Amino acid sequence: MIKYTKSVEEKMIRHFLSLNEKDRRHYAAVEALKLGYGGKRYISQLFGISEFRIRIGIKELEEPTLLDEIPKGKQRRAGGGRHKTLSKKKLLEQLHDLIEKYKAGIPTDPNVYFIYLTAHDLSRLYYATYGVKLSAFIIRSELRKLGYKYRNMLKKIAIGTYKDRNLQFELIFEMVNIMDTRSPILSIDGKKKERLGNLYRDGKQWSTEAIKVFDHDYPHLSKQKVIPHGIYDLHQNKGYMSIGQSAETAEFIIDNLLWWWDKYGIHDYPDAKHLLLLCDSGGGNSYRHHAFKKELIRFAEQTGLTVIVCHYPPYASKWNPIEHRLFCHVHRAMEGVLFTSYEVVQKAMQNTSTKTGLCVVVRLNLKQYNTGIKTTKEQVDYDRIQYNPKLPKLNYKIAA
Repeated sequence: MIKYTKSVEEKMIRHFLSLNEKDRRHYAAVEALKLGYGGKRYISQLFGISEFRIRIGIKELEEPTLLDEIPKGKQRRAGGGRHKTLSKKKLLEQLHDLIEKYKAGIPTDPNVYFIYLTAHDLSRLYYATYGVKLSAFIIRSELRKLGYKYRNMLKKIAIGTYKDRNLQFELIFEMVNIMDTRSPILSIDGKKKERLGNLYRDGKQWSTEAIKVFDHDYPHLSKQKVIPHGIYDLHQNKGYMSIGQSAETAEFIIDNLLWWWDKYGIHDYPDAKHLLLLCDSGGGNSYRHHAFKKELIRFAEQTGLTVIVCHYPPYASKWNPIEHRLFCHVHRAMEGVLFTSYEVVQKAMQNTSTKTGLCVVVRLNLKQYNTGIKTTKEQVDYDRIQYNPKLPKLNYKIAA
């Protein structure tokens, strides 16, 4: 097949665009027939129409009686074009009946419903039930009109209760509002632990070929642990991540806080006298542990700051600001990254950013922290700790 020159192609395209729909397919059909084998594909690409339309044009030229079926002033035979399936009331009613039959609810909220079938499943069921084909696209469109959306589950239901939950949230809200911008408000927590090695991780990355990893995630296949601990500055909208290798102990947490203060905090808050610390109730910063209070006293002594501590009530750690202002973005930056070394983890975390200006500083804290060391009550100078009379367990202050 010989193709036309560039200048001829341009003239053909201009002529094609000047025609109506019927004449376009006939002109394309004539040109395709002139070229022989491969002509339909070439003309289809040249004019930007489908080969199906060219074949219809050829058929109409070969069978002139088909042209008589096109009404005067029209470009197609009667019944041509795409049918609006959902305009038929009966089909809509049948589809709604099918959705109603397979929808389910949850006992905790009578206003929430879900369908455990996909749009393709409903399409097959509709055809099996009524003998009519409805595309998944149409079914998805109708589901949206009925208020359904394709959603993920949300981890919002607490697995336990705490009698003073509301009171503690009120106290935290009050303390956050009292603090002025000269004093830092920090939210701290430990992120999900990871492992180094050729292990699978959710997410995708651009790569020349698929990265092959072990088909199981057994602990003995990993090299070392990755223990991320985060500090989120509410005033500055900045995150500070420390990557450890041993354990999330109280000493590890306070060392990270001291690093933040020495490198960044003292410069961002030169006039600070107080620091508000928001943290969970368990883990290395548990309100029950003497070790955490002992380490907090060390922090207050070395920084000269009065530390005000507010623990989020049990079963409410998801409300800690660091969870939805820092960790979710760090997690997204780490998706699909193969953790071959601590430096790779560090670089992945440093790529974290948001449109609202969040930036993240990451450091390696590979010091070895021992576990199982007991701290007794006698080892803590409790005279320096002042408790909030409303809820002393979760709220206290340590003088500098």
